[in-house]
Amino acid sequence: MTPRKVEVSRGLTIKLIYTTMYRLIQGKATAFKPSEQVFAILHERGLSKIFNYSDYEHFKKQCKGAFNRAQAIAEMFIEYHEDTHSDYEEYVY
Repeated sequence: MTPRKVEVSRGLTIKLIYTTMYRLIQGKATAFKPSEQVFAILHERGLSKIFNYSDYEHFKKQCKGAFNRAQAIAEMFIEYHEDTHSDYEEYVY
């Protein structure tokens, strides 16, 4: 999309930049990618280090019919790496 100028009734020229609007929309849309949702779930639990795309693709095929696919994939990551400890266990609260 290319930028274009639009004349407003008071003679003001407003430059609408569709690329910026597209980036804003794209930024909102990319937050809903299942891979980013899975990473966010693992990160909340302190297990972001176990995420990788090869395992993600494998678990994604296994969770085809799940209602909440991202949650199901994250649970499969956690089950597969059950001996991995959370990053948050090292912190003293």
